[in-house]
Amino acid sequence: MIRAAAGVNLDIATAEQLADARQTLPEEVLGTLVRLIREVRFGSIEIVVHEGRVTQIERREKVRFSPSLAPRKA
Repeated sequence: MIRAAAGVNLDIATAEQLADARQTLPEEVLGTLVRLIREVRFGSIEIVVHEGRVTQIERREKVRFSPSLAPRKA
């Protein structure tokens, strides 16, 4: 489940919730979040808030390999 700083669940957000997020979050922050969510295949996005303002966004991405690439046991 993905939650924005304004408490909007981006998976099932209503139009009203998204409009509220647009009023609450600066356009740069909202645009960055949307871009990062679209880019990450496996991982997480953490939003750091200080005194009610988004101050930092961290992206952690995992690289997954198929089992066929794992070394074989002798």
